[in-house]
Amino acid sequence: FRRIRTVFTRDQLQKLEDRFKHDKYLSTQDRNEFARSLQLTPLQLKTWYQNRRMKWKKDM
Repeated sequence: FRRIRTVFTRDQLQKLEDRFKHDKYLSTQDRNEFARSLQLTPLQLKTWYQNRRMKWKKDM
């Protein structure tokens, strides 16, 4: 069974991108806290970061 695609709000994406500029990787604790502040699950954050790092590497 496939997971439904998460649609991020403009505000969430802005915060995700701002944080990604400084931290390409998050510790488990940071991920949990950041996810809570964005009202997302840690898994959604983990997946976003994995995808964003792949995009970043591809665009280098």
